[in-house]
Amino acid sequence: MESGPLRAYQDKEKSCLWYLAPPPPKLKYVNEKPSYALEVFAYHGRKATGDRDKFWQKVILTLDFERAWPEEARKNLKKLIAKKYFCEAKFLSLPISQAKVKILFGDLTYAKTWDTRWRPQKIVIPLEDYLGALLWKAAQKGQVLLSLVIEEKAKGVRQEKGRTLPASLTWVWTLPLNMDRQKNPANFRLYDLGGRLERAYTQLDILCLDFVEETLPHLYATFVEIGFPVNGKILIKKVRFDENTPFRQQVIFPLAHELNRPYRYRVLRVFDDGTQKIGPWQEKKGEFALDITLYRNVKSSEEAP
Repeated sequence: MESGPLRAYQDKEKSCLWYLAPPPPKLKYVNEKPSYALEVFAYHGRKATGDRDKFWQKVILTLDFERAWPEEARKNLKKLIAKKYFCEAKFLSLPISQAKVKILFGDLTYAKTWDTRWRPQKIVIPLEDYLGALLWKAAQKGQVLLSLVIEEKAKGVRQEKGRTLPASLTWVWTLPLNMDRQKNPANFRLYDLGGRLERAYTQLDILCLDFVEETLPHLYATFVEIGFPVNGKILIKKVRFDENTPFRQQVIFPLAHELNRPYRYRVLRVFDDGTQKIGPWQEKKGEFALDITLYRNVKSSEEAP
């Protein structure tokens, strides 16, 4: 039975017991401001705390949602049930067997699954380095557009020709989320927990045209490892390129190394037959772009086996 957007399913034994379908989610607003946040947390150990060599960083995306059926729709549905079944309806939430939430950004996906109804709550997502870096970079330009996809499934029974048969229902909602840094600058925050003013924030653009230019036959994937010196420790980031990845990617360290010191990198190429070619560690200084393409005029010592 339906009342506007609200739909309910009758219990197979109790005619006045009804289960409400899950309401669509929507982004929560507080004081007319959207309730979301993109935050970068970075910590650099200190001598005073005994963890001088420690370094970590987290990029956190927080999305706050709400979901509820309009009270007017519930009242109207109760009137319809009372008119048809001559009783006062009792509403329960329809039991959900699975809820899946996906965050889509470009060709990247973050997904999480629950074995119950997805409650109206904050989604707090610790992002992988690549996705977090892309979101943070896009936020600086005011160009963050996410898609939230929520899918919920329920199991029940249905009547068919006097028989009771198992049945399943699925609901899918897609919400575009425009995260505008110019309109809501307070929703984008960077926390340098080390608080060292002599350090800067590093972004490294990596270019690999191995697959665009087809520089090597039977190449399966190209990896590059980048090592940044921080307090005497080399912090390694690893980036992968293949036929399905962009030829230009970025590495962002929210807390960076001293800019007057070089970073190190090496390239690993993997071929369809499983063989590998690992290049030597090399150094670069003062540049924020790294081209790891194996061009056709390379030296013979650098050619793939």
